[in-house]
Amino acid sequence: MGKYRVRSSRFIPVLFVLVCGVGLTFWGAWSTLAWAKNNVLLHLLDVQSLVQDEIRETRAVEGLLVKHEELVKTPVAGQLRLLVKDGDRLRTGALLAEISGIADQKIWSPTAGIFCTHLDNLENLLIPGMIDVLDITAVKKISSSVPPISDEVAGGQILGKVVDNLQPLIVFIQAENLDDSVVHSLKKDTAVTLLWKDQVLTGKITQVSVIDTDISMFIELSSYPESYIHERWVQLDLVTRRVTGWLVPAESIVFKEGKPGLYVVSKQVIRWIPVAVLDRLQDMVAVSGDTLSSSTHYIKNPGWAREGSRLD
Repeated sequence: MGKYRVRSSRFIPVLFVLVCGVGLTFWGAWSTLAWAKNNVLLHLLDVQSLVQDEIRETRAVEGLLVKHEELVKTPVAGQLRLLVKDGDRLRTGALLAEISGIADQKIWSPTAGIFCTHLDNLENLLIPGMIDVLDITAVKKISSSVPPISDEVAGGQILGKVVDNLQPLIVFIQAENLDDSVVHSLKKDTAVTLLWKDQVLTGKITQVSVIDTDISMFIELSSYPESYIHERWVQLDLVTRRVTGWLVPAESIVFKEGKPGLYVVSKQVIRWIPVAVLDRLQDMVAVSGDTLSSSTHYIKNPGWAREGSRLD
């Protein structure tokens, strides 16, 4: 029988086509795998924008308010006709009330300020200029229950007070079991920050007393909420420590050759850049670096990051 022979001139083009087909198949598979890997990586990486922020550590405290306030008393007994209401702003000498009785009398404001009817029996004890002799234990034992004034008044009865809202206010606070570093930072004439609801109050320590890790101090507030005019006790948060700057989670720091750094995304490529860790509070750290800015995008979970990988 005769044998079939494949001519080399026909075999070479067929082989070329087969090789190209296999190559294209492998290239397609590799491209698909690379795309899939890249897509999975995109979903796994938590890329965040770098922001300047502040984190605080606080201690809940109760504040006792000491104000410049002057009591208004009735000069005689009789029928009271109050001409102002709680919260009215008064000038010195403004007409407050009239009393009809054996002798009709008018009552004038002794000073400028805000009229307040929230009496608590502490007005003669809590005087800003006498806080150095203030007995807080005795203050807490005094009943602050004062019945509202009626239309019929006796001579010498207190009908309200005028609070000077232009004068600084003193806040007395106590905190126990503080860290030594916090206690040492709270000295006379140093600034301190208090939080009340959504407001930040900045004051200056005028007096401080320390026993071990417990602290008592008077804080002068030049600016405060107007509602404090009518309050004696307020719930506050004392800022014991704070960290500001470029803040990132501690878990995002990656060490290379003993140096801290961050994985950042630059032109769609993952790169490692060195940073300096300035401070730490809770699970956040403040960092600095020559290339850090608000346009920096860092990787929060660097365990999935591979330097040089593209994120297209």
